[in-house]
Amino acid sequence: MLAAPASADPANPTPVSATALPTAQVNGVVWTQVVSNGTDYVGGSFDQSQPAGAAAGVGVTPRSNLFAYDVTTGVARAGFNATTNAQVRGITASPDGSRIYIVGDFTYVNGQPRNHVAALDPNGNLLPGFAPNVNGAVLSVTARGNGVYFGGAFSAVNGTPRSRAAAVDSSGALLAFAPAVDDGTVRAIAMSPDGSKVLLGGSFATVAGVASPGMAAVSSVNGSRGSWAATNVVYDSGNSSAIFSLVSRGTVVYATGYNYQGDGNLEGAVAMNWADGSVKWIEDCHGDSYSSVPFNDALYVVSHAHDCSSVVGGWSSPGTPTQWRRAQAFSQAATGVLLHSAQTGYADFGGWPSPTLVAGWSPSINAGTYTGADQGAWSAAAGSSFLVLGGEFTMVNGQRQTGLVRFQGQPEATDVVASLPTPTPTPTTPTPTTPQAAQSAPNRVAKPSVVALGPSAIAARWSAPSGASASKVTGYVVRSYKGSKLVKTVNVSAKRRLVVVSGLHRSTAYRVTIAAKNAKGTGPASVSVTVRTRASGKNVSATRTPSRVGTPTARTSATTTRMWWKPASTRGALGVGAYQVRITLHGKTVQVVTVSSRSRTRLFIHLKGHTGYQVSVRAHSWAGWGSWSRTRSVRTR
Repeated sequence: MLAAPASADPANPTPVSATALPTAQVNGVVWTQVVSNGTDYVGGSFDQSQPAGAAAGVGVTPRSNLFAYDVTTGVARAGFNATTNAQVRGITASPDGSRIYIVGDFTYVNGQPRNHVAALDPNGNLLPGFAPNVNGAVLSVTARGNGVYFGGAFSAVNGTPRSRAAAVDSSGALLAFAPAVDDGTVRAIAMSPDGSKVLLGGSFATVAGVASPGMAAVSSVNGSRGSWAATNVVYDSGNSSAIFSLVSRGTVVYATGYNYQGDGNLEGAVAMNWADGSVKWIEDCHGDSYSSVPFNDALYVVSHAHDCSSVVGGWSSPGTPTQWRRAQAFSQAATGVLLHSAQTGYADFGGWPSPTLVAGWSPSINAGTYTGADQGAWSAAAGSSFLVLGGEFTMVNGQRQTGLVRFQGQPEATDVVASLPTPTPTPTTPTPTTPQAAQSAPNRVAKPSVVALGPSAIAARWSAPSGASASKVTGYVVRSYKGSKLVKTVNVSAKRRLVVVSGLHRSTAYRVTIAAKNAKGTGPASVSVTVRTRASGKNVSATRTPSRVGTPTARTSATTTRMWWKPASTRGALGVGAYQVRITLHGKTVQVVTVSSRSRTRLFIHLKGHTGYQVSVRAHSWAGWGSWSRTRSVRTR
């Protein structure tokens, strides 16, 4: 069944047919695909393929994590028998289609050593002259010209340090590209149309020491970090949140993300301008999104969406059982603005430009069991007039179809998306063309300070975000997580920047994040801080400072004075972390020195002889400084 001709109206795309075409099948899971010269090259974790329509166990052909089929017929490519000894996580074709680059967990390809990166010819033969040596898993890859760029969880390539992202030439020689990704993993990678910049996506929080939650634009030459405005608005990073995919088309790059109660706010997709990283639109459907592909005038997204009520043309699933839509289509053009969302646990992007959710296109895809993640499709790709999905599903539109499926589209049309004007914001909507830091929710709160008060309570303290006066902060949201599970949410007024979270479990680690909010919504969460509650004892005050230290004792020489003092009492208060010692002359401070709480003595040197001084001391805890002790008068000899 052919799809209708592609729409001339970019606000109302005509989608591909929702009829699932007969397609070769694989067991396990498909993580990645690329369509090149009429063939869909498939990578994942699977060990067999079957013809389209075959029942379980019928027509089985052994495979090993790689597969290829004719995208026009859905039939396996004869003679393509490439194998790896572990799963394939990323795949791309060289610009001329003469090479298929694969990356993943593998260390052997076609029986030959290849550490996580390899190149095949279109027939699946291993290319002998390309063998970069990467010392860890690789999750993503893209190619341009003579360069192959990839990201993952490695620390060296060809014996040279590279932190989670690197590039080699077509011979496998290491290039100068060396982004300083400080943490997490690089799950996705894309190249700008002019080849000047590379966009990295993943679970990382900082790049080159600068906050870059989930996305960072870097130079394609040396990997130096540039600016990317979108991370002021959308972000996913940490152990349970990440930008999962990136795909480029023309002047726009699309990202999808997931956030399982982590340090993130995007579960849908975002369109961004390559020029500066500014947001073009956001689709904030609730439900993690894993891959997207622009095809004609629509963007196809695979996810487990269960609520799209904020999006133009959206839908909701208020009842039970939950309605899951695992493949959806959106306009590539912004057509309106997102509605505000008040649902707990989700970001409010209300007022930001929204695409239109294409009505009537959402093929039924079930959740598979192979990964244990209860997902359906993980990968979307397109080419040769077909949309192709891959994943761990076993049923499509009520019929057995495992791992792969095709949908008929039209030949790619001229990109008409740019002809649609940007929607006019509502009166309460931030103007999309103004600087993003001041147009919506407040900026990110800096890393908070968190302390355990006892076996069932913790306290957090923070500073107002930068630009707070312009952002008109109205309050803060303090979230506490046990692992990835949100266990406490506390809302406080803008005047309060200290909060106590009680009712917790003893000897348990909790992660705490702070986010500022205003009339436009809640800003990005701070970097999370982990603290462990105490095993025993009573909870103490978060605001009670140490008691006044007793008057110190002192002993002098001609030019020195040594002080001693007894520890400050911390009954009902947090423990002392430091002491501050002061020596004055005629009421003016001569020296002030801070010492460890373990050291309750201090020697002052280079004093004047035959001179009278006054010495005093005070204690410090997380709650602040206690009072200065009474002074002790001393006289050098």
